[in-house]
Amino acid sequence: MDRGLPEALRAAANRAVLPTDVNADVGRYDSEVEAAVYFCCLEAMQNAGKHAGDGARLSVTVSATDTELAFEVADDGAGFAATGAARTGHGFVNMADRLGAIGGVLDVDSAPGAGTRIRGRITRAPR
Repeated sequence: MDRGLPEALRAAANRAVLPTDVNADVGRYDSEVEAAVYFCCLEAMQNAGKHAGDGARLSVTVSATDTELAFEVADDGAGFAATGAARTGHGFVNMADRLGAIGGVLDVDSAPGAGTRIRGRITRAPR
């Protein structure tokens, strides 16, 4: 928490089941915003570790503009049909709720054999 979101994500990547690259050169944000992005990325990383399959790789990207903080957690693994019940699993609902509570949105993009991309964005100004 003292070193900010990029360092927290790099530490999580070092503990991840899958090989993980992190690109997150952003400044500091309100603690609730940093926590929401961190925990959403962590949930997505853990899900990829469970479901992407052997040999999959993972990337975590966080970017910012003057008005938006965005993240993407993408894997090149097994993927899934991102419709119906798959999109309403507890992990996805929790991530969407966490982001929604601070004005953010979550998007899930996946298809069998095509990997998975979890994207979120929050419209907020840096602190």
